[in-house]
Amino acid sequence: MRVYVLDLDGSITAQESLLKRYQPVVSSLQALAPRVRLACRHGQFERFERAALGALPPETAAEASITLYGSGDFHHVSLGLMRRLSMPFNLLVLDNHPDWMRGVPLLHCGTWLYHAARLPQVQRVIHVGGDVDFDNYYQPLAPWRLLRSGKIVVIPGVRRYHRGRWRKVANEPLRSQPASPANRLRLRELLAPWRTDLARWPLYISLDKDVMTAEDAVVNWDSGQLRLTEVGIVLDEFLAAARGCLAGMDIVGDWSPVRLRGWLPRLSHLTMHPSLPVDAEEATQRNEQTNLAVLAAVERCLKADRAPLRTPA
Repeated sequence: MRVYVLDLDGSITAQESLLKRYQPVVSSLQALAPRVRLACRHGQFERFERAALGALPPETAAEASITLYGSGDFHHVSLGLMRRLSMPFNLLVLDNHPDWMRGVPLLHCGTWLYHAARLPQVQRVIHVGGDVDFDNYYQPLAPWRLLRSGKIVVIPGVRRYHRGRWRKVANEPLRSQPASPANRLRLRELLAPWRTDLARWPLYISLDKDVMTAEDAVVNWDSGQLRLTEVGIVLDEFLAAARGCLAGMDIVGDWSPVRLRGWLPRLSHLTMHPSLPVDAEEATQRNEQTNLAVLAAVERCLKADRAPLRTPA
């Protein structure tokens, strides 16, 4: 397992224990990041892709890489990481938001998944743990053709979506009861229809820590409702279903001060970011603990050790 850091906002390079434990290769990209944070034009992102990701070594079947790159404001960087893969793979997304808006003439942290789902190498997308912006006024922008066909499968975090077109799309939640944490048996039942596909192709994982509660991760967006232990169960069960074959992984959702350049990112910031009181030092410490726990959990899974996820002391 190789660990890389794309230093877009300083949030990961401030996590000294993580750097010491995993000694990742760090690419310094803070000069480029303000122009692509939150949103940018497709051509602008492609230039960023060439400059930021061109130095990364090619993926190999022998050893998958895990890339950390900071705030969920940059989640569209996941699209660039997936474009580097030539092999067919399934995609697991853990995120509080859908990130799949279509019909938007720019690349945004809320549109990247629509483009990723249409990549020829992506066989199936399974979106787990979401709660915000699925069944509200953003419904018309959802990729309904992909949802109805099953190319995108949705497992919400705590509640089933009933409104509008969701009535005709299966979406059983991860928790059997909203206040009861998810367990392995429940997830295994939910994965039963997709187990053959999960075993057939490698798995790419994109984890946005905003899928978790604020107690487990401090983020730039609305926090979700899953606990770290539940995320650990999801990672463990999906990797077991994929027979430990990991195509790659990225981890986002670290808090950082919002630094922008250009009218488009600034407009997105003003219209979409919630106003959150954040202690920067506490955010770094809490997110580092969660990042270490996630990395350790994936390490154990790849070694076929089915130990549960625990937060490091």
